[in-house]
Order: sequence, then structure tokens, then C-alpha cells
Amino acid sequence: MSSIWVVGYLCTAFGFAIGGVIAWILRGFQKRIDTIYSICAGLILGLISFEIAPEAIDIGNWFTFISGFLIGVTLFKFIHKSFKYQVELTERKEKLSPLYTGAMLMLSIALHNLPIGITLGSNQDSKLDMSILQTIFLHNVPEGIIVFTPLFIAGLGIWTVILFSLVVALPVGAGAYFGSFLGIDDPIFWSIFISLSIGMIYMVTVKEILTDSIKNSSSARVFLLAVIGFVVIGSYLALI
Repeated sequence: MSSIWVVGYLCTAFGFAIGGVIAWILRGFQKRIDTIYSICAGLILGLISFEIAPEAIDIGNWFTFISGFLIGVTLFKFIHKSFKYQVELTERKEKLSPLYTGAMLMLSIALHNLPIGITLGSNQDSKLDMSILQTIFLHNVPEGIIVFTPLFIAGLGIWTVILFSLVVALPVGAGAYFGSFLGIDDPIFWSIFISLSIGMIYMVTVKEILTDSIKNSSSARVFLLAVIGFVVIGSYLALI
């Protein structure tokens, strides 16, 4: 049996953990939440624009992309409404908000990782497997930074890097394991699935990250920092 699922799992976890360590090193700058959140928003929107959305459209088409995106938006609104009700029952809103943001981003990225894992498993005997592994590792570094930044702001410790990295990597390992047997039989389904995760990530970025940034700063400053993050991730993805 091929061990591609183990390699895929480890590449994902290691890349995500490196991003978490970087976020931990930069935590001293998190006193200015508007700055770090604005840059993270730009990173996320750039990741969607340059990497995840084109992937979903290539696998399916614009219809599947829009359909999945709207499903993701609807799912986010349902989860957000439920969480908002729970927050209103407590007096810990300031601490719970970044924790919720990080958790939603982690969930969205985990969902996006499943079809990536299946793609990896389906191509284990082709020349694409090494390039897919490289892409998985490199694009998980900025994703780790994005997810762990609000989690550290919420007060979680460095130990969460190991735990959450192992959790986020599970869909890649599982997807690669089953993909090595099944292959990708329904690209339309996976296009919708990836687009669903895009919808959730987009809503977390707009409703949580950008909103919190604007509350603590000016719209012009937030926009400028977001553009910087957008350009940085675009340049990074162009080089890998």
C-alpha cells in the first residue's frame, strides 16, 4: 500500500505548524489587532483569489463555484447566528470573538483540505504527486499564520500549534488514503465542496476580521494594509 497519505498528512501538518510558529513569534505585534487583522484579511482574500477559487473553477465551472460559494455563505450565517446567541449569554465576548474567528477559519481550511487530499491520492503514480506535495506544504504556511493569529489573540498557548496542525492535516491524510483507491469520480461535487469552504472563509474574513479591524482603525488604513497582504500572498504563490 502506498504511503502517500502519510506524506501528505505530514506535509500539511508541518507547513501549518511553521505558520503557527511564525504567528507565535509575531504575537508581540498583536497589541495592534487592527494591523495584524487587516494584513491577515489581505492574505486570506489573496489566497482565495489566486489559489482556491481558480482551483474550484478549474475542477468544475462557474456555476458550481457560485452554487458552492452561496452554500458556504448560508452555512456560515447559520453557525454565526448560533454562536452570536451563545456569546450574548456570557460576558467574555472580547475573548470569544477571536477564538471563534480562528475556529471558523480552521474548519473552513480543513474542509478545503479534503478534496486536496483526494487529488493527491488519485495522482500518486503520476509525475504530479511531488508538485502537489510541494504546493500543499507551501500554501499551508500562510494558512497557519492566518488561523493561529486570532487564536493567540484569544489567549491560547504555543502548544495549540501542534494539536491544531495535526487536526487540520487529517482531511488531507484521509482524502489521500481513500483517493488512492477511489480516484476523483465526481469533479462537480468537489468543485462545490471547495467553493463551500471559500464561501465560509470569505464570510469569516468580511464579517469578523475586517469588521474588527475597522472598529479599531480607519477604513483607509485597513484597506491599505489589506492590499499589502493581498500583494504579498499573490507574490508568494506566484513563486512557488
